[in-house]
Amino acid sequence: MTVAEAEAAASPRAPRRVRTILNAKAGAKGAIPTNDASPDRLREILAPLGLADDLVVSESVDEAKAITRAAVADGYEVVVAAGGDGTIGAIAAELLGKDTALGILPLGSIMNIGRMLGLPRELEAAATVLSAGVVRSVDVGEANGRTFYEAGSVGMNAAMFREAQRFDRGDYVSVLRTIWVAFRYRPARMTIELDDRTVRTRALMVTVSNGPYTGAGMTVAPDAKLDDGTFDVVVFRHFSKLDLLRHLATIAFGRRKYSPHVTTYRSRRVRVSSRRPLPTRADSNDLGTTPVEFVTRPRALRVVVPRAELGGVNRLENAQSG
Repeated sequence: MTVAEAEAAASPRAPRRVRTILNAKAGAKGAIPTNDASPDRLREILAPLGLADDLVVSESVDEAKAITRAAVADGYEVVVAAGGDGTIGAIAAELLGKDTALGILPLGSIMNIGRMLGLPRELEAAATVLSAGVVRSVDVGEANGRTFYEAGSVGMNAAMFREAQRFDRGDYVSVLRTIWVAFRYRPARMTIELDDRTVRTRALMVTVSNGPYTGAGMTVAPDAKLDDGTFDVVVFRHFSKLDLLRHLATIAFGRRKYSPHVTTYRSRRVRVSSRRPLPTRADSNDLGTTPVEFVTRPRALRVVVPRAELGGVNRLENAQSG
């Protein structure tokens, strides 16, 4: 029996104790609300599953973390993040290396993490997963000591996202600044140190992916798996800037397109340095400039995933478990 099969067999179909943490501010893009999941609405959805009585509303990231720590200490089997990728990341950080598993109710605008796990966007269907799904362990990444779940980036895309992220705070001019940054950016010489080789190249950007998606649902690493213990390291070179922007547009929101100008490597540890300082990011975290080091933490997080989707959309190995 594989590790994944053992986890699936041991995972209860209906966890005894589940605490749900609702981010009251989830689901807004550019300060514009994108969902109307009120506490009453969530309790209505959770009630048929017997999970409505332990819903807590959080007004801040710090409060959500404190509630999570208390749930772990109290022996809860699952802590559910009801929010977007930021909420999920904050709660997941408190569950790393713990027996308590992460559940997800998708209320955010993009939901890269939920998509990577094969979770449905419909709240009723996602809630059903909390009681009928299985628990699996997935990898997370660290970049200069900061935990991430989707991808790290170096170069043009890191510079673009630094500006684009301001849109979430209602800075609409950031869209124009993002375009300006993209057209001014120049390819840079980088040294990429991997487990088994060192790559010296001149590229517009490099992504270090734990899973397939990052940013606006962009499929930068379509073959990345969440539990194989390695990153997919994608080097974007020989693009004109216009071609690269077109490529990024075609892979946004979960779409997938092959490009001959993309080279992919796999490695547990990645260090990127450069002749001149280059912007770096990991998920929504600004890491400053190169050099930067990315390291995998294999199977560090337990998550509740759909039983029927194992090995499918969620990009987990050992497809026949559960």
